[in-house]
Amino acid sequence: MAKLYFRYGAMGSGKTRDIMKVWYNYKEKEKVAVIIKPVKDKKGENKIVSRDNNELDTDYLISSEDNLYLLICKHITENNLDCVLIDEAQFLERHHVEELTEVVDKLGITVMCYGLRADFQDNLFPGSEALFIYADVLEELKTICKCGEGATRNVRFEKGIPVFSGEQVAIDGIEGVSYESMCRSCRKKLVKKYSMQNNKKEDA
Repeated sequence: MAKLYFRYGAMGSGKTRDIMKVWYNYKEKEKVAVIIKPVKDKKGENKIVSRDNNELDTDYLISSEDNLYLLICKHITENNLDCVLIDEAQFLERHHVEELTEVVDKLGITVMCYGLRADFQDNLFPGSEALFIYADVLEELKTICKCGEGATRNVRFEKGIPVFSGEQVAIDGIEGVSYESMCRSCRKKLVKKYSMQNNKKEDA
């Protein structure tokens, strides 16, 4: 039975590697899966790229205006399709997720979305929030913090300096931006440390 999945995890939890594994599993069984990612993700351009630099071509790059149900309907008029795989699903719009429920419910095609739960300020992304509402299956992909605890938070660095304010979207590896996954406790300590340092600069 077709379902809408949301597999989420912090940076470095292997989300893109899992997409690649699923894609190859379908291929080995002579099934067809398409890969979609939002155009907001500039990393790799028209490819999905894992942290160990493996790549796969995407079948579709989508913008905020695209209708995913219509896109898939058009695709299946000319092609077989067994599964839709979506990378960086946190960048989806709410209407995209609603359209994906139509792909599952009306077309009977399984959709597997992979993405971050929350941004570097601990706010839900629009796509993630919608997926928590609409997905049939929620699965967390695990990774660990440097301290050894489970990492659930994403900390943004700009040129090696942690930042806790700014635009919600800044792509890993572009313009000096990088991310590190941390547990809640370690993130709190880092926020406190840099808040104290900034207060001292202001008092000087």
